[in-house]
Amino acid sequence: MKFKVIIKIYTFLFLIFAPMSSLFADSHVNSCTITNGVFSAAEVIGDGGGEYCASAPESYEVVVYAMYLCTAAPTAPTTSSSMGLDNCFKNWESSSGATLAIQQNQTIDVPGTMSRPPNGTYTHGVMLIDNTFGITMAMQFDGTVGGQDGTSGVYCASVAGSGTMGSSGTIPTASSTCGSSAITPGKFVETLTSFDSESFLGGVTADNLNGTSASISGYLVDTDGNLAVNDADVDKLTGSLVFADAVNFTEATTTLTMSFNVGEGMSLYDDGSNQITFGSGPFQAIITTD
Repeated sequence: MKFKVIIKIYTFLFLIFAPMSSLFADSHVNSCTITNGVFSAAEVIGDGGGEYCASAPESYEVVVYAMYLCTAAPTAPTTSSSMGLDNCFKNWESSSGATLAIQQNQTIDVPGTMSRPPNGTYTHGVMLIDNTFGITMAMQFDGTVGGQDGTSGVYCASVAGSGTMGSSGTIPTASSTCGSSAITPGKFVETLTSFDSESFLGGVTADNLNGTSASISGYLVDTDGNLAVNDADVDKLTGSLVFADAVNFTEATTTLTMSFNVGEGMSLYDDGSNQITFGSGPFQAIITTD
């Protein structure tokens, strides 16, 4: 019996790797308010910074190295050991990393090696990805918004460039530009080196994701897969998920469907100067079988 794999983009919730630990405490960030395609400016600008919402970008780029299905919870990494995967099966891998340019509600081809897991019930999933996120987005607001490059207007877009979000705080380079007419966006690449913007935090957990029984733990790891000890030590990001619904493989299983969600893959927030900042936000994957 031939086994096949289907890769799709759907709207479920799996991995959330936002740059501030307070977002994990809430376990779910607010979606941006969009009316007839126009974003609410008041939702992200004002009150001295700290405003935040999440939405789907035009394109969300991640680099993925491996995915695992697990029959029991993997052991969390420590500063002296990598994640324990004794109960896990590597169902997909790309040793050099597969760059996925994900768009909401679009089907994509994922390069790499996919393997059929043994028959059984899988209750957890693990994903190893790079700690960089490429965001491309253009938008219109219902009021004037400032860009990080000193511009302003109701139209804003991401700019071609890169920056780091870590324990030192904000991205040091401009991620946004604004004006009075529509703007062609560039890809801004954010490197995440801490889950807290004030002090280093290498691991976070969120429970009851999106009102389900699913929960997620994210870990910034070093080159050995051990939990990183500071920003400079970070090499990749590992996520461990408790599935809301177990994934079952039987003799009759012929299809594995991997779905991704970028419905909230982009964060929008005030950098403290009434200027909009683009950053990483919700990123999802879910596995089902037929």
